[in-house]
Amino acid sequence: TPIAKADMVKIALFAPNCAILIDECYYEFMPPESSMKNELARLPNVFVTRTFSKTWGIPSLRLGYLLSAEHNIRALCSVRGPYDVNQLSVVAVRAAMSAPQYVFDYVKEHNTIARPAFERYLDKKGIVYWPSSANYIFCYFPEPMELEAKLRARGILVRPKKDADGVTGLRVSIGTAAQTDQLISTLEQLLP
Repeated sequence: TPIAKADMVKIALFAPNCAILIDECYYEFMPPESSMKNELARLPNVFVTRTFSKTWGIPSLRLGYLLSAEHNIRALCSVRGPYDVNQLSVVAVRAAMSAPQYVFDYVKEHNTIARPAFERYLDKKGIVYWPSSANYIFCYFPEPMELEAKLRARGILVRPKKDADGVTGLRVSIGTAAQTDQLISTLEQLLP
């Protein structure tokens, strides 16, 4: 759930003696000016976490990083272990970082083509969904468990989840434009 940067700054300024952790695991999908990265010098109580799991496509490694004021990072480094990151993770991240344009192109395609196309489809069909600033959309399809099974049988994986009210929806990851077209085409066959 995106929170306005001004609101995050206001909270951090109001509680200067509290550590404020801001999760930016989907920051690549958001406007650059929404990041708290450039506020860290004036807000030493803020910690920003980011990950290689989402946009960079290496979730099983559970590898990310922390941004904060220099004195916070020094303090954390003094208590961390000597081998926090395994060698396979290092190799995977180096490989991903050696071709960042692939990720930048994917994010642009996602933000300008794929996600808007899926949102237009949902709007056209009258399917309720949560607005998203990430690489997925939470949707309330009729008969979500039945639809999930039919999609899985066609090689499309979505994740059934209950919202805070216990209503089941489907968490649909948005891929490339071609993958989104395939998803929409499949849904057209399956939905009334």
